[in-house]
Amino acid sequence: MTEGKKIKDNQNKDIRNDEGLLIKNRIGYIEEEGRTAHSIKKPMIIVSTLVAVTIITIMIAVKFYYKKPAIFKASSKDLQVPFDKISKDIENGSENIRIKRGIESYSKGYLNDAIKEFNEVVESDAPDKDKATALMYMGMINDDRGSYDKAIGLYSRALVYDKDNPQIYKNLSLAYRHKKKYKEAIENAKKSIALNPEDLNTLTLLGNIYFETGNYNEAIKQYNRALEISPGNPPVLYNLASALMKKGDEFAAVEYFKKAGASDKIGEVAHRAYSRLGVLYTERNDLPAAIKYLKEAVSIRPNDPVNSYNLGIAYLKQNEKDKALELLSKAEKYGEKDSQMLQNIGEAYFSLKDYNRSLALYNKILSVNKRNIRILSRIAEIYYKKGELDRAYENYRKITLIEPATENARIAYLNMGNILDDSLKYDEAIKAYQKALSISPKDSSAYFNIGIAYKHAGKPEKAINSWKESIRLDPENPKSYIAIADYYYEKKFYDLAEKEYGKILIRWPQLQDAHFKIATIYYKKDQLDYALRSYKKVLKINENNELARKAYVNIAIITSKLNNDEKSLNRSIQLIRKALLLKPGDSGALLSMGIIYLKKEMYDRAIDTFYQAIKSSNDSKIIAESYNNIGKSYYKKGLYKKALQSFTRGIEEDPSNEQIRMNRKAAMQAYESELAGER
Repeated sequence: MTEGKKIKDNQNKDIRNDEGLLIKNRIGYIEEEGRTAHSIKKPMIIVSTLVAVTIITIMIAVKFYYKKPAIFKASSKDLQVPFDKISKDIENGSENIRIKRGIESYSKGYLNDAIKEFNEVVESDAPDKDKATALMYMGMINDDRGSYDKAIGLYSRALVYDKDNPQIYKNLSLAYRHKKKYKEAIENAKKSIALNPEDLNTLTLLGNIYFETGNYNEAIKQYNRALEISPGNPPVLYNLASALMKKGDEFAAVEYFKKAGASDKIGEVAHRAYSRLGVLYTERNDLPAAIKYLKEAVSIRPNDPVNSYNLGIAYLKQNEKDKALELLSKAEKYGEKDSQMLQNIGEAYFSLKDYNRSLALYNKILSVNKRNIRILSRIAEIYYKKGELDRAYENYRKITLIEPATENARIAYLNMGNILDDSLKYDEAIKAYQKALSISPKDSSAYFNIGIAYKHAGKPEKAINSWKESIRLDPENPKSYIAIADYYYEKKFYDLAEKEYGKILIRWPQLQDAHFKIATIYYKKDQLDYALRSYKKVLKINENNELARKAYVNIAIITSKLNNDEKSLNRSIQLIRKALLLKPGDSGALLSMGIIYLKKEMYDRAIDTFYQAIKSSNDSKIIAESYNNIGKSYYKKGLYKKALQSFTRGIEEDPSNEQIRMNRKAAMQAYESELAGER
């Protein structure tokens, strides 16, 4: 080659081949973890969010004022307690005309007339049993009215006249239960049962009292006694299932719920049993069974919003979104006056990213209660998701006006700061975070966020001081340590960054991201053995995620640099194939693989791989580098015209790439020499 064909070597690490074509000494790109401190997102507008500064995803613990409900959780409202319709009525055998008229008035709801009749009986010379009956009914009327003490007094008077009447003891037990005097309630229920052991109602009552007090073993015992008398009794079967659930025996409970439903067929017990089964199977993720039983519940009570909601959730979990939306709309219609139900449906719409429906429901709730902090914050979050930052900000601001200087206001200020930071209004964001700190001066998360805002505002000293204060307040949370290390990494202060990551890994050796960053620093400092060891630690922590994919590529690159022999190059290709299994068609990995094929002098294979990288990429620099390497491959094959065309395409993609220009010049000279017959 003539001296004129040589390309000036102005890059220390690059070498020229015999023909003068500039060949980069590195193999492919060391893939860096893209989210350094400058790209850490502060906590999102919801309860909390994930900040991807570590591969194990550290939770930035900015608490929201409420726990976000699980979107796919079926509602078991009113299903957790036993069936509790205990009758107070008795069969009256008295021939007393006033008692008969009193009972008739009672049954029709004419309570004052009933009391008048019963009083006449008590004040008359009627037999003691008739007086007991009249006093008992007067007690029942007062119990119905919530006058429990008066009812207890009347029942006690009734017992003076008829101490062996089991119905009086049963009703006395009910009154004590209403007053939550469970000891007296149990004593009187037992007295009633002792006088009438076959009374199914009182056995059920006693079981329910034990259930209410948390004595599930005794509740189960009483329900079983009732089932000995009436084996197919739907309420008792249901209650036994409920008690077994409380004991943790879900398998047996499910069978009794099924028996209760089958026994009752289309009644209220069947409805509750099938609803409960639907919830249980939804929680088990047995969606076909959940849908089967919830459909049964809906068929019994089509207008029950809870059934429609739960069935909608089951379809939602089964990814049948159209059916889910139909049922959620039905639940919305039937539950329009139930604020909590509307809120749950709103959450479901939100999970489907149907923000307009979700907003409509939340605004309906807000129209009734404009000071509902939970709904205001949810609306703000939706506006944030929709990119309407001004409206999101305004809803958070309303919270600070409704509840100033409270925990809710603190969270609102944090979210306002996040919105302002997203809007590039860094100074205003800092003021919002400072207001949050004025409410809670020891909030480490606020210091972390204000550090991010200071960094964005170009005030690195204040940023680092804020992160250090966050560390002082919460030394067991790695997020601010990482922010400082990432800042140094971003600014290419690699020695400082290495020191910070080293300290982090001493305390948190499983932070995959920190291992990746420190490995990349070692690579940049040409400490390849150290880099290789650190990338291998990345894989040891998790070999199946995005950082692992990048680590595979980088280990391949380092392996090919450390040893240029056939075995090492083959090993490098195998590693890149592992990366491609994690992300098929990844352009960076394909580019690196192509360069290794180029080193192995497998030029056709290299060219094909570079074209795959071009096809997979939207990054002009990767496309340009791929064309550059296609040009090198053609140059090596002696196809100078094709090499020239490839270098030209590379320059079109990245006009600033001087290396490609130099290679294009060398290819042009070689092609011209070929045309002139010099080769």
